[in-house]
Amino acid sequence: MRQDRLEKYRKMLLEMRQEYQAELQKVSNEEKNRDRTEAKDSVDQADSNYSVDYQMARTEKINRGIKEVDEALNRIRNGEYGVCQVCGDEIPEGRLQVRPNALYCAQCKEDLEKRGEIK
Repeated sequence: MRQDRLEKYRKMLLEMRQEYQAELQKVSNEEKNRDRTEAKDSVDQADSNYSVDYQMARTEKINRGIKEVDEALNRIRNGEYGVCQVCGDEIPEGRLQVRPNALYCAQCKEDLEKRGEIK
């Protein structure tokens, strides 16, 4: 891949990382500001449990996104960016425009999903 294209995707990935970091900070602030009073009844307790579970799931998703972006940035540094991890073909520009942290070309991703190897 040409150097100007790599730089374009590197910038996109860095912007994605900043957005994830901002979202993580927002979740953290929401958690700090969450009402920590004792639940008055079972409905309040269920609502509190749901909120905690939801925030944990959100945090996990954001952290997974940060990890994927970091891995893509490493692939740029190592000269492996834009290459499908399965077939070794170049990932089309259109796919990288939509998902700059993509590991697979569309066909390989579809095949992996059908086999249940990825979600």
